[in-house]
Amino acid sequence: MKIKMNLEPVLRCLPQNVAAAAAKYEVEEIRILADKPVIIYISGEGFFVNNMGDITSVQNNGVIITKSMLNEIFRIICDNSIYAVEDEIRCGYITIQGGHRVGICGTAVIKSGQISTIKNISALNIRVAKQAIGTAKEIIPIVMDKIVRNTLIVSPPGCGKTTMLRDIARILGFTYRVGIADERSEIAAVYQGIPQNDIGVRSVVMDACPKDVAINMLIRSMGVEVILTDEIGSMADVEAIKSALNAGVKIIASAHGYSHKDIIKKPYIKDLIGEYGFEKVITLSRKYGVGTVEEVVEFDI
Repeated sequence: MKIKMNLEPVLRCLPQNVAAAAAKYEVEEIRILADKPVIIYISGEGFFVNNMGDITSVQNNGVIITKSMLNEIFRIICDNSIYAVEDEIRCGYITIQGGHRVGICGTAVIKSGQISTIKNISALNIRVAKQAIGTAKEIIPIVMDKIVRNTLIVSPPGCGKTTMLRDIARILGFTYRVGIADERSEIAAVYQGIPQNDIGVRSVVMDACPKDVAINMLIRSMGVEVILTDEIGSMADVEAIKSALNAGVKIIASAHGYSHKDIIKKPYIKDLIGEYGFEKVITLSRKYGVGTVEEVVEFDI
């Protein structure tokens, strides 16, 4: 498995000592809260950053980010134009070059019942984008035996669902016309219209669009053979997937859960399991590392 990552866009947003610490390790997440110490997550464990530009487990030695420093980091993240990224801010995050996603907390400004922007930014959470090339090698023969199978990938948070979907898209995208309904900009990691991840030469992305709308648009306009999407669960998601299946489009999706028994109890999703829906359910865990295949269940193949 090969890890593909461009950390430079993250480093240039950070104070020098924080950037120096982040550059030394395989960082997963950087949490920056006003008037509190920076926390860097490595292999799921949180560490503080000291003034020497390294990590420490001692909170009192941690670098404190003041409100003015936080505002400066946010300004750099927005590339000096908050107006240019207002649509993303309304969703609570900004995607920067390299596909890194910056979550935002602050005071929501409500107009006509909708969030128009977020002001008084109080916290930023940088999720470092990494593409694990080859992650799906083990399950590709399951997803695609003689043909592509309608497949649901199930796991608790942090067990590799999105990473697995991304690599499946990359592999299938060399052969099939793949459409990605990427509501949260996490599969393809689109930045200024360009996927930052390798998603295959035939793959297209409908980015930052509700899954149900994106799925229907991909069916109507892009002539796709396979659609991938992440974290389904609503009635609208399920109805859109049914439309895709009725149109002869294959579906590969993910959902939160702990096993196929768990998932078939969930409202709406259970209606997609079996003869007229998902033919295979693959359950992932972290038992032997992120992306461990715990269970494969087949339905009416």
